[in-house]
Amino acid sequence: MTPTDLPRVLAVSARDPQSLAETRRRLAAWLESTPDADLDDVALTLWRGRERFSCRHAVTGGSTVEVAALLADTEPLAAPSAVRAPGDGPVLLLDGAPVTSAPVDLPEVADALRAAQEHTGAEAARTVAVLYGLAAWLRARGVTPCAVRGTGPGALAAAAVRGDLALPDALSAAAAGIPGTDEDLPEEHPGAPVVVIGTPGRDAVDALILDPADGTTHARLLAELWRQGYDVDTTLGRPGRRVRLPGHPFRRREPGGPAPADAVATRPLTPYEQRWLFYDLVRHGSSGDHNAAVATVVGGPPPEPEALGAAFAELQRRHPALRTVFSEQGGRWKARTLPAPDARPVHLDPDPDGGPGHLREAVLDAARQPLLLRDTPLVRCCSRGGAAHWALALAVYEPLTATLDPRHLLDELVGLVGADAPHTQTQPA
Repeated sequence: MTPTDLPRVLAVSARDPQSLAETRRRLAAWLESTPDADLDDVALTLWRGRERFSCRHAVTGGSTVEVAALLADTEPLAAPSAVRAPGDGPVLLLDGAPVTSAPVDLPEVADALRAAQEHTGAEAARTVAVLYGLAAWLRARGVTPCAVRGTGPGALAAAAVRGDLALPDALSAAAAGIPGTDEDLPEEHPGAPVVVIGTPGRDAVDALILDPADGTTHARLLAELWRQGYDVDTTLGRPGRRVRLPGHPFRRREPGGPAPADAVATRPLTPYEQRWLFYDLVRHGSSGDHNAAVATVVGGPPPEPEALGAAFAELQRRHPALRTVFSEQGGRWKARTLPAPDARPVHLDPDPDGGPGHLREAVLDAARQPLLLRDTPLVRCCSRGGAAHWALALAVYEPLTATLDPRHLLDELVGLVGADAPHTQTQPA
């Protein structure tokens, strides 16, 4: 099965089950009205352009008709899943059963198979290469395992994935007939889901299986991990472009009714926020060193200031964390979420002689300037126009990056402006 034959994954989330049902309904209606939509574009927009919430759903399919029907299905949804921490990943179990069929055409698998070419005819070496490539593909999709184990030749592949053994050495050992030692599942992670990579038994129906020869399991696996709270790359690594999709529903409460759970005006600072804030308050101006800044250069004339301002405001509306401010109330610091966007873009003077690199550095320098920290937005957007390009930078105060990825935010902002940026470049804090 080639990558073009793989089903796509459309992953959505919301704050509560009612909003999730409405999100599914809106997306299904949009797909029904846009039958020629590219599912790669839809998958990329959903993954990069949306904030992650705990109520989640995902569907897999190969056509807009199929996925629209699945999204519109009124089947009961599972209870909300806690968003998983980066270190709370699944266990990867590499099953060493011989891989005899042609594997799905994935770049990581192809690279590993090329490394195994010198062991022509060695079935075990080929199995190790395929299992290693599939594990590498999962890692590239954001699946960070808490442990990797294997059976038979899969134990050699697992050792290579863990870094205990170089891949060429694992391939040579498999080709020489050196048996891998079966490894037990780790006792220190008793509650972690187990993802089996390898050829499943005839009666296997487990959703957490990655079959080398069946590309449908790739999509189903990532969809299930998303539903369980893992922020995996549900684009399957395929390219796409941003498209305008229906937004999250905004449900107004009835007068006198209870406020939604996420409408609390203030909250205590987390220990992570306290550490950064108090350090920068004592150092007076060091917050600029802790602005996570990213930048991109776009070909063509810069957008009108009003267009960039509207796009930046929409970005803040979509991501409430960008409306967070720190306030001192009664001697105690609190975090508040402003009801409306407050940060405005900074437009640097045009530089007709500036090349792409010079424009990028200029907006990054401006974005890294210190923040006031008290009762002011903790995000900054800067732009500068040049002769044939314009540059855009986005900086987010480090404590907010616990739930936000500046790179994804910048991609989303460029999409809102309506430009097509070739890439973003992250700068170290």
